[in-house]
Amino acid sequence: MLGAGSVVLAILGLAPMFSWIPEILLVGMAILLPVAILWRAGARGASRSGDLRSGAITGSLAGAIGGGVGGLVYVAFGKPALNVLVGLLAGAIGGAVIGVLGGFFAKK
Repeated sequence: MLGAGSVVLAILGLAPMFSWIPEILLVGMAILLPVAILWRAGARGASRSGDLRSGAITGSLAGAIGGGVGGLVYVAFGKPALNVLVGLLAGAIGGAVIGVLGGFFAKK
């Protein structure tokens, strides 16, 4: 889900034909959509195993997938290939943090 969301948001934000979409809407969606998906992934992983580490791993994996796919879309629009690596790392680290939080609150 996060990979598909990343593709859609990147295309809407980078394609010149969608320049009419307000930037604040795109930024808001680029923040809220991944956080909600990673939170849910971490909550589901932790609740199924009973361990917060599973929430971190699940969130990290989902974040890395979303970040990597987003980075690939950026490269497809002519941006530097470094975006793939940055997307992978930022997605994995951010996903782990949000996944742990989602798992923590799901266990309560």
